[in-house]
Amino acid sequence: MINTGGWLTEESFHQKYSMGFKVKAHLHTEQTKYQKIDVYETESVGRMLLLDGKTMVSDKDEFVYHEVVSHIPYMVSRSCKKVLIIGGGDGGVVREFVKHPDIERVDLVEIDERVIEVSKKYFPDCTSGLSDPRVRVLPEDGFAFIKRAKAEYDIIVVDSTDPVDFASGLFTDEFYQDVYNALTEEGIMMNQTENPFLDEWGIKNIYNNMRKVFPQVYSFNAPMLIYPGVYWTFGFSSKKYRPTDLNPDKLQHMNSLERSLKWYNMDWHRGTFSISNFHKKMIGQV
Repeated sequence: MINTGGWLTEESFHQKYSMGFKVKAHLHTEQTKYQKIDVYETESVGRMLLLDGKTMVSDKDEFVYHEVVSHIPYMVSRSCKKVLIIGGGDGGVVREFVKHPDIERVDLVEIDERVIEVSKKYFPDCTSGLSDPRVRVLPEDGFAFIKRAKAEYDIIVVDSTDPVDFASGLFTDEFYQDVYNALTEEGIMMNQTENPFLDEWGIKNIYNNMRKVFPQVYSFNAPMLIYPGVYWTFGFSSKKYRPTDLNPDKLQHMNSLERSLKWYNMDWHRGTFSISNFHKKMIGQV
């Protein structure tokens, strides 16, 4: 991310593509043990969190990402008692899961505690769920944590940055095998899988790695205004259920809850896994 004349421009796709945001103020900057954290106030998307110069969260569109990676697996799961989130220090995924009263525990494993603290200050709506008594915030290395967990979690969300530096290991078949082992017998993994138009990281390889481990692997897309190219894909990997196998016992609860949500509803859920030929080709489905 380069600050030029009051504009932030993030370069991607091998520095051949960029997106820009008009800056009103630079609210925070620090270098932690793991990464550089910045918070900007922008004219178009409000406050925006950056890690190592890459856009992570903004006031304008954070609800899309956080709602889809939480409510989709919740509505498919038959028994959802324990949830694990790897990364996601901004707290948005936690906020969505604690809206479900039947969930007994949500573990947030974030290696960089400063991301959580900065988010509490500048993105209080995102972090509002962290005070829920069912939430455990664990400042640990996700790789080490997942290796210790065995058949423990009903849903695991890998809320990661791009596949670079210490996050690159979150996209390997070895890591997905550890996730598989940490899930219960009907467990579900959710993850972000980049932009197929700007395929800088090899999306097909990511999905092939998931298919090596999980019997059910699907993809869908949702718009993320601050991410390069806007068109963003997500992965659904399950030991048993397809993503359209909604749990009928949860329909009444979600009918009530979805009225308060900004993006997710069950009609969208049922249709979003019907993807284009281009999308299928890029993930190696055809």
